[in-house]
Amino acid sequence: MGYLFLAVSVLSGSKKGFFAKKVSDRTSGLRGAVLSNLIRMLFCIPIGLVFVLFDGKLADLAVSPRVIGISAFAGVSTAVFIVSWLLAVKRSAFTSVDTFISLGILVPIILSLAFYGEKVSLSQIIGLCLLISAVVIMSMYNNQIKERLDVASLILLLIVGFSNGLTDFSYKIFQYTKSGTPASVFNFYIYVFSAIALLGVLGILHLRGEGSEKPENDSADVPSLLDRRKVIYIAIMAVFLFSNSYFKTLASARLSAAEVYPLAQGSAIVLTLLMSRVFFGEKIKPLCLIGLGVLFSALLLLNVIVF
Repeated sequence: MGYLFLAVSVLSGSKKGFFAKKVSDRTSGLRGAVLSNLIRMLFCIPIGLVFVLFDGKLADLAVSPRVIGISAFAGVSTAVFIVSWLLAVKRSAFTSVDTFISLGILVPIILSLAFYGEKVSLSQIIGLCLLISAVVIMSMYNNQIKERLDVASLILLLIVGFSNGLTDFSYKIFQYTKSGTPASVFNFYIYVFSAIALLGVLGILHLRGEGSEKPENDSADVPSLLDRRKVIYIAIMAVFLFSNSYFKTLASARLSAAEVYPLAQGSAIVLTLLMSRVFFGEKIKPLCLIGLGVLFSALLLLNVIVF
């Protein structure tokens, strides 16, 4: 049953990525990306509240200031991640963006070593070297099928990986805090603070009159920042986001971390590859397959093979 739950989780994650790419195609500029993701968070908040009720009771929402602080940190880093992802996937190959997300693994590993003294094994060091190699290879692949990776695109990809890594580290902080707060409550507050952060950024952009470019594929009678189809895509994204997290939680209760993470990540890589080719027309070249092979080897060394 655990593998069935994991399969549903991986499929949900891939569908979430598919609709996120659709949203990206209908989004132009920073302001549009911020607004799109603000709506996504507003959909996620009630879904997260349902999860809180399923996991416990409304009284669990009364948490300590420390948990609120960690949630705010995670919410801001999540907001940065989702906005930068939406912008990056317009400029770079879909698989390249996923590779830089994997690069973000460096962040929680290094910070956990610095703050909590978690040891790094020799296999993990080798895995990190392979991970960096995979990023270099996938950057070369990106240059083959897209416009050459410029400085702005590279910075965006690095922000994607770094912010995702900070979000992962926030879960580590939450784990070490040992507050007794249910994970569902912690995630609920992440959605809340992500929405607050995005709302603040949107307000600043509005006051400064920045980032309001009109998408090329929007018709003249549709507002430049939002349209009905995009809202539908965002709503579907929120549902699959919940499904992805929920079924991975169920799978994790039945399978070990060594079974869940490599299988989930490896399956996600394969599905991303197929989706990139079938739905988004990205050419699969030998360099891409080599890069993904190196990436998967790195993930095995980082999470499964320990010496």
